[in-house]
Amino acid sequence: MSETTTIRTCPHQDDCGACAMLGVGYSEQLSHKRELLGRELSAYPSLKEARLLDTLPSPQGAGYRNRARMAFGTSRQGGTRLGYFRAGTREIVDAPECGVLVPELLETTRRLRKFLATARYVPRELRHLDLRCGSDPKRQHLILVFRATAMPRFPLEALQKVAPAVDGISMNLNPGGGPQVIRGSIKHLWGRREIWVRHAGVKLRVSPGAFFQVNLPILPAIHGLMDDFLAGGEQLMDLYAGVGTHGLALGRKYRKLVFGEGTRAAVADLKSTVRSMGRDHVDVFPAAVERSLRKLSQLKPDAVVLNPSRAGALEPVLAMVGASAAKQVAYLSCEPATLCRDLDHLARHGYQTVSVQPIDMMPQTGQIEALALLRSAPRKS
Repeated sequence: MSETTTIRTCPHQDDCGACAMLGVGYSEQLSHKRELLGRELSAYPSLKEARLLDTLPSPQGAGYRNRARMAFGTSRQGGTRLGYFRAGTREIVDAPECGVLVPELLETTRRLRKFLATARYVPRELRHLDLRCGSDPKRQHLILVFRATAMPRFPLEALQKVAPAVDGISMNLNPGGGPQVIRGSIKHLWGRREIWVRHAGVKLRVSPGAFFQVNLPILPAIHGLMDDFLAGGEQLMDLYAGVGTHGLALGRKYRKLVFGEGTRAAVADLKSTVRSMGRDHVDVFPAAVERSLRKLSQLKPDAVVLNPSRAGALEPVLAMVGASAAKQVAYLSCEPATLCRDLDHLARHGYQTVSVQPIDMMPQTGQIEALALLRSAPRKS
């Protein structure tokens, strides 16, 4: 990736602070993230033999982010703001020129901002707007989040007219507010109920409540690294699977696929995608991974993929993986501290971390994604 793709300036940089590495040369960003990950690895003697690779660059340094989760607020003077919280505060920073958003999403945020500022009536209970797209950036889904127990009056038809790229709208009621933007169920209001991501020959359904990576262009490279490492065999187990992104992309080498996922929307998406593929020999365990351990422990996977949340995997899950017959493990993480903690735990179960690859999933920010590849030591008979 060339230096010219780095975002040098942003009018919101000082106020927003989300893109902490804005203006830093891209090669420097990559080196910095590798260095930070290396510090975490060095804290564990069990990981001293792991090869720390160079950071995998993003194909795009700007216009890559396929999701905008924005806060909305009104002032006593009647003005409105639509943007992101200033770092460490609940103050909303208007951000109409956010350079990391997919351009079509950015255009929709501008239209929404103008609409909310000029509409005859916008309920004060509106707190957040969550906008995302899949492979087609002109087909977007919007979630309206209200701090209320029932949906207030809202000019839905007028919004549809000013944002033509939005072809589906949902709403979420979060009366308690707080740091968790979306809490509880998401109700469909109008249009399409999901977005679609085409990747590795698979058309993935992604519902509003399901997690998906924010940088689609980098996924082929990540799965290429996993695929080169995994030897194939009878069974692949994908834990914290989400909508099945990794297991379905890597599944051609395995006769049977096993998924563990606890989010209801993601499970429904995964099952729908599997049905549309006509793929045989697929088992989905629709519960939090730790609640499925008794059944999962009876299986004998050749390889395991782990992609937990920032908190990392729970120890009983790692113990189950350690007791399995899996010869290889691919662990994708968005938090270096919990990744290294979990790799150390797997080392105590006989797994050697062969390499750790920092990944620039979110250029211009301080976020560090990483892919660890592990191989089991020969099992004693």
